[in-house]
Amino acid sequence: MALTLAEEPPRLSGQPFWISRSLNVKAGRDPLGLQTITLDRIMPILLPGILVLSRRARYLTFFPFLLKEYERLRLDPTNEGLSEFVKQREFEYALAVQLCPNGCGGIPAGAVGKDRAAPAINQLVGDAVPRQESVKSFLGGYGLYYRSPLIDLGLVVPKGTIVGEQVTPVDVLARDERAQALAGAFGEAIADTAYMREHMLGTDPVPVSALREFAERACLCRLGAFPDEQRLLREALFETPAGQAEVVERDFDQRRRSFALFLRELEGAPEVRGSNAAFRHAIWEDFAGEPTGTEALMQTRAQWGSLVAKEYLQEAISCVFAPFWRLGLGTQDAEGLTADELDALIVGPLLGQGPLTIGETHVSYDGQLPTSTVSAAVEEASAALSLEGLRAWAIAEETAIAGLALALALVARLPDRETAPSEWVRIGLQHSDRQPALLGFVYLLEQHLDEQPTLAETLRWFTRRLVIAAHEQIAYSKLPDFTFRFRWEAGRLRFYPIGEGRFELADMRRASMSTLSEDIGLWKDDADSAALTEQGRQFVARMFG
Repeated sequence: MALTLAEEPPRLSGQPFWISRSLNVKAGRDPLGLQTITLDRIMPILLPGILVLSRRARYLTFFPFLLKEYERLRLDPTNEGLSEFVKQREFEYALAVQLCPNGCGGIPAGAVGKDRAAPAINQLVGDAVPRQESVKSFLGGYGLYYRSPLIDLGLVVPKGTIVGEQVTPVDVLARDERAQALAGAFGEAIADTAYMREHMLGTDPVPVSALREFAERACLCRLGAFPDEQRLLREALFETPAGQAEVVERDFDQRRRSFALFLRELEGAPEVRGSNAAFRHAIWEDFAGEPTGTEALMQTRAQWGSLVAKEYLQEAISCVFAPFWRLGLGTQDAEGLTADELDALIVGPLLGQGPLTIGETHVSYDGQLPTSTVSAAVEEASAALSLEGLRAWAIAEETAIAGLALALALVARLPDRETAPSEWVRIGLQHSDRQPALLGFVYLLEQHLDEQPTLAETLRWFTRRLVIAAHEQIAYSKLPDFTFRFRWEAGRLRFYPIGEGRFELADMRRASMSTLSEDIGLWKDDADSAALTEQGRQFVARMFG
């Protein structure tokens, strides 16, 4: 008798009973191994100690305060015990943020545990909230988002580290003045609240009145009311502790310069505060249009410009990947496509027929035209468009030829490697195990173009090298998670209806820099715009002159 996936086979004595599938079908977040170049190779260089979701500065005093309290109370000296303690306090803190009269509970960069705190408030019966934990994960939001930054900043000593003459069995607050001062600053801010005096360590439900009062002192938005705490946070993020190794100084210096560049772009284009597209555009225009400045500015601008260029290349490849996958699904028979059928698909429906419309210009093309001829026409037609505008155009077109055009136009605008700043080259050489670096792609493309290929040959090379081969290798590496959109099976390329077409760019930490720098007083919203504070202007001047 055949079984459906929903049915459970009968249990027979003496026979094995399989309780899980051998393959887990998943879409996969990075089907071409391009996001990992940004996330794992480039961002740790450009912005050490800042994660995608380590976005709110006050957690950098809240968690030191909790660690100090946990040690002061002499609670179970294990991270298991610390996890329970932290997750309960995180939930109560999230409740306070939900109750903040400034509407902080609804903002995207909200509190850890918001998904549990918001329903607890909305479905509240009575005048007190029962206690629970913020999230399921071990060590809560502290472990997920802030533990690593706090360790990198030298504010937390992780479990297993020698402290004095012993190995600490639990995460503890660093013994230096910086860490102790941060914990103390948060403690002072909430010292006279009913929550701190009467409810923080209890087991009974927490009164809403105590949480509202707690919010008035502790909410993420109230940091500006505590200038000493704000100053301590700026120092923790940007001032290298005395006596640290050279590598630590490099990390602090890099973090300072990256934040200063963000503030520089924000000052010129206030929309940068809430838009990754605006941030990319501002960085590229700054890099392409300003060849002068201090050495620190030129190198930092070159670093981020190189990252932005890599992101535009990723978008170009993604714009080829998506229609290729869709066409394959719609074209294949039950066994997939033969090699000849694959070639016919690439140079036929995937390439499409001209003209290609860029702005107001129509670029005629066919598969037999030299790639160099089409590339020159694309370069001329797209000259009035910014790279960000060209990226948006390619996405809207939803065709492989638009993706290829974006890649060709991008390469035409890149600086010469021999004269580019050294940091441009350093970031441009970052690659994944299965995809070339930005500059590696340029080298491969130049080699390919030296053979005087036709446009059809270039699209075939691009698709086979950067899409098919890369995806297969990545998907095989993820087994038993089955993430194949396509793979070779018995000499045929078979396509699978898994996931979506295009995949998004990786997070550049723009949102993290935006909220953190606002929290610590380097800029503020000003009549639906953004303006640097005096502290922010001084910070940029200090870094870039």
